[in-house]
Amino acid sequence: MGLFDSLFGRTKIASGKTDALFALSTAALDIEVKLDSRYAGQAAIILRAVDNSAYDAIGREINDILALGGQDFKAKVKSHDDSMGFRWITFSGPDLDDAVTGLHMTADLIKQGGFSDSLLAAMFRFGDWYLVYSYRRGSFYPFVPTGRSTRNNAREFRIRQTVANALPTEKDPERWYPLWDPPI
Repeated sequence: MGLFDSLFGRTKIASGKTDALFALSTAALDIEVKLDSRYAGQAAIILRAVDNSAYDAIGREINDILALGGQDFKAKVKSHDDSMGFRWITFSGPDLDDAVTGLHMTADLIKQGGFSDSLLAAMFRFGDWYLVYSYRRGSFYPFVPTGRSTRNNAREFRIRQTVANALPTEKDPERWYPLWDPPI
């Protein structure tokens, strides 16, 4: 950020941090044993949609590359725009490693295309709760919805405490943003 940006109050959005996502693959056993939760076969990357032909071309490239995985990549990929204007690219399949790899590859293609500021979060379903990865913060946090706009904060704190040694976790609960009605 330059001097003029500081003077005029402009801030630079942090670039998406993607590498810490792989920590989930090794933490999955802890989640399964200590929390009695298994990956539910659904994950998503959440993007701030951009109305741009280059951005749309990246979407097509993502689908083409993931389709090339064939039998090695068993996750089904779909794209969905929600009512708030966010784009969800969902991955459905039994293997957590496929989801992590697919999400990482998708995020990298978006970054290479110059749209890293559109990367918001990745979300993984574990039964009745979710693990959210913030690309800007490079950290995970739990989300346990209990109703239309309510959540179980006490359980979220217990989950965070349990996975804190295995994953980079967000320490500030004010940054544990709810992602209501996820399509996963």
